[in-house]
Amino acid sequence: MAATKEGTEVSAANKASADRFVQEMMLHTDYLLRRAWGLTYQRVDAEDLLQETFVKAYLSFGTFREGSNLKWWLSRIMVNAWVDRYRTAQRRPAEQLSADFPDYELRGRPGDPQRALQSAEAQALENTPGRACMALRKLPRDLQVTIYYAFIEGYPNTEIAEMLGIPVGTVASRLHRGRSRLRELLAAS
Repeated sequence: MAATKEGTEVSAANKASADRFVQEMMLHTDYLLRRAWGLTYQRVDAEDLLQETFVKAYLSFGTFREGSNLKWWLSRIMVNAWVDRYRTAQRRPAEQLSADFPDYELRGRPGDPQRALQSAEAQALENTPGRACMALRKLPRDLQVTIYYAFIEGYPNTEIAEMLGIPVGTVASRLHRGRSRLRELLAAS
């Protein structure tokens, strides 16, 4: 019975500590929102960044040392979250709305049926010169796309798996098979 009572006291102490921590975090909301606005230049993005900062701070409030500067600690979490978002955005391909393209670009030009609705990967492969590209074009489509994302765009296997909707092991297998086939094709040419 004593162990249960002690366990309850510990969890009650943790809850009180967490509540106090949340109250102190809320005192810095205005400052952090202005800081987030300065990083993102967008009200909605700033609010998202602030929310992400509070969630990360709450989840790791056990690492916060009493007597430390809470405002600085929260600000550091926010900057780290913003840097993570920025780096993630840099790894993604550029996006454009279809409304930005004239209709003839989407349908293809008259007399040029190969230009109609080509994927970005196919266009990149067409515009890449050299023996390696010629060998890459001879691979099956699934191997081409996987190798393109891994070696040309530089995505990690986990992101490729997510983009293609396949398991990470399948990505690794396709990369292994694709590299082997590329070696064979390049040796033969």
